[in-house]
Amino acid sequence: MSDKTIQNLRRLVREIPLPASLFSGLTIHQSLAPENIIFFQRTDTSALKPEGVSNNFHHRFELTTVLEKAGPVRIDRATYMLYPGECMLIFPNQFHHYMDVEKGRLEWLFITFELRNSEAIRALQNSPRVLDATAFELLFQVIREFRHPNEGVPDTLEIAYQLSRLLRHLLACAPLPGERRDIHSSDDVRDVILESINRYVRAHLSEAVTISDIASELGYSVSHLRAVFRDRLGVSLGRYMRESRLSEAAQLLQSSDHNISEIGERCGFESLYAFSRAFRKAYGIPPRTYRQLVQEGGMLPVSGKPA
Repeated sequence: MSDKTIQNLRRLVREIPLPASLFSGLTIHQSLAPENIIFFQRTDTSALKPEGVSNNFHHRFELTTVLEKAGPVRIDRATYMLYPGECMLIFPNQFHHYMDVEKGRLEWLFITFELRNSEAIRALQNSPRVLDATAFELLFQVIREFRHPNEGVPDTLEIAYQLSRLLRHLLACAPLPGERRDIHSSDDVRDVILESINRYVRAHLSEAVTISDIASELGYSVSHLRAVFRDRLGVSLGRYMRESRLSEAAQLLQSSDHNISEIGERCGFESLYAFSRAFRKAYGIPPRTYRQLVQEGGMLPVSGKPA
């Protein structure tokens, strides 16, 4: 080691301030550190059809990368048209679906993960990106370490590190072209109806809204609304309404200081008992346990039930 290197090190060491505590310092959760990372792919459009609303609402981040076959991705109230070489980061509890992708073979990569500190990548929310050469290389490194690790078994720390680098680099990648942001599919009327239903339900979560209320508000028959919604999402409108409230509740449990009763009331449940019972049925654990796990960095699998 050269004298210059030692001198530079000594200079840096002298800049270190006295710590406030000798037992409480930097933690991995203060960084952009993905955890509980899951990889999977979809090669047929039938696999994109949700088996329930829980596939459209969950507490995890979902990085969707299109490798073959373009298709629309609906996030909250907007639809984005993604082509091969483009990606979308879906944040926890964002409503999303892929129901309008044309039938046939495709190749879409999904990486889902949990992240305690996400403010550094907040700009990626509702902002699809076009992958550049560096992004492709970082994505390749992530998948290679997962499938062909140098040490024989995947290095979780290395995967998390490379995924963190990819997420940061996406901030520098070009956004999706304007003409492919907030688009509608070829069937505009049904997309507008779906958007109106979603907006109305999300705006009235604390009320005992019925399907008849929505039909009256939008000027359509109940049977027509039911048919449009099931056709677009593959689930019933009634189930969507129930689980919309639970999705909002999960988000409040994670990000707010409201007590459990207040959250249940804000999300349209008539009692704490009714809220706790519905939440446990959907997520596998009571709301208090869910809050503790997500706020303290505990791991939850995709289903929401504790491992």
